[in-house]
Amino acid sequence: MKDFSIYKDTKRNEKCPCGSGKIFKKCCMKAYREAKREGRDDSSIKFSTFSPLLPLTSDEARTFMKLYDELLLFSYTYRTNSKEIVLDEDGLNQFFNEERNYFYEQREEVLASYIEQKVLNDEESEVIEAIKEAKFGVFYLVEYGEKNAIVVDEKTNIYNVQMLTTPFTEIFPSKPIVILTALIPYKNRYILDGRFAVIEDKIPKSEIEVIKNLPKRTFEINYQKEPNYIIFPTSINLTLFCDALHFEEMEDIVLHQIPDEFTQKMVDIFKDTPFEKISFVSSFVRSMDYLSEVNGVEEKELRLVNGLSISNYELNGDTSVIPYDVLELYYKQKKLHQSISESVYQTVQRAKEYVASGEKNKYQASSFYSMLGVFYIQEQNINEFEFLEYINTKETREVFTKEIEKLFDDINSTVEFEITPIFLDFAIDLDNIIDEIDTFRDYMGSLMRLGHPKQLQHYSLYKDKKPKRFGLF
Repeated sequence: MKDFSIYKDTKRNEKCPCGSGKIFKKCCMKAYREAKREGRDDSSIKFSTFSPLLPLTSDEARTFMKLYDELLLFSYTYRTNSKEIVLDEDGLNQFFNEERNYFYEQREEVLASYIEQKVLNDEESEVIEAIKEAKFGVFYLVEYGEKNAIVVDEKTNIYNVQMLTTPFTEIFPSKPIVILTALIPYKNRYILDGRFAVIEDKIPKSEIEVIKNLPKRTFEINYQKEPNYIIFPTSINLTLFCDALHFEEMEDIVLHQIPDEFTQKMVDIFKDTPFEKISFVSSFVRSMDYLSEVNGVEEKELRLVNGLSISNYELNGDTSVIPYDVLELYYKQKKLHQSISESVYQTVQRAKEYVASGEKNKYQASSFYSMLGVFYIQEQNINEFEFLEYINTKETREVFTKEIEKLFDDINSTVEFEITPIFLDFAIDLDNIIDEIDTFRDYMGSLMRLGHPKQLQHYSLYKDKKPKRFGLF
């Protein structure tokens, strides 16, 4: 298999690491992107649907603990064939901690016997299924608050776990420590089973360096549980024109006033795809600034796209529309005078000076924008990406174009100036945004100079044919 790691930090216009002498974008860049998409470059981030971000209810916690303790008691009678246990309260806790060792060694056998002797309701069945998937063993307790903690297993997989009943701050006097416990995927989150045996009150020096390199407790931590998901950043890309005098007002609108209903429509376009989960941010950000800061910096890119969905889950529930205030936790659009698009800023300033001198403004301004999103797909479904070929058909581009134009027709009806949108493309690779912007600039430059933004709206519908002129001119 080809070693794709040599391309990891290569910029588009740098010499290709393969030694061909060509620049990267004209040599191996396409093959590298395909390798990343198929997960062959070993850099895929894995995400678990069991994210411990919403607290258990007291009823859920009680249901779990009642059945879990009952299982450990059953395990004792199964092992000893005795039903008599006489212990004080502290002794009972010690008993449960010790009985877990046998229970998890013989879990399948004990659970089968237990299920055979009891009729389970739906809640109890859910607990049993969670325990079947539990991980029992040694964990490093790295960080904790009252309700959440970060634990790391012996393979350095990181888990954000939920308290069960007693706050972690009341259980553990210090950190980091080594504990023997059970990690259980219950109610769409990871929990610890409420039984803790402290192995060492300090992590061994040999492990300290490993711990130092682990992510700190933030939204961006990646949770790991089978089956694994590959994360793909995605974007809906367009360019917007308006009277330069109103450009900053337009940007405020596209950041803060994109309705959730429109964003949900963008999500719904992919409802029949193999993706497990799809989210889009309900705003457009300036593409060139975003790409300048994020693209090619793998850590920033993955923390952003993964963090958006996790934070949205925590703050807004399990929704596919991510509001702009969640995006602001990770990325804030620059002020126009700080933008990489300096020419736009200069155009806006000229328009203001023109009007201040008593003249009527004659300048238009435009910039490129992207609606960011996140796709999650199971590794075993990765070959089903062929369905994305339909995104490049004229029929599908018409759907995007129609919805985007309708959105801005509605927005235009509420303001005193007109915003003209031109849909460019849909991309699941951030580099594709740059490609499409370059293509649009090269092909449509002369038409933009003629000042026909309305006619330019036909661009996305005809991009596969690339006619030299539209019949409208």
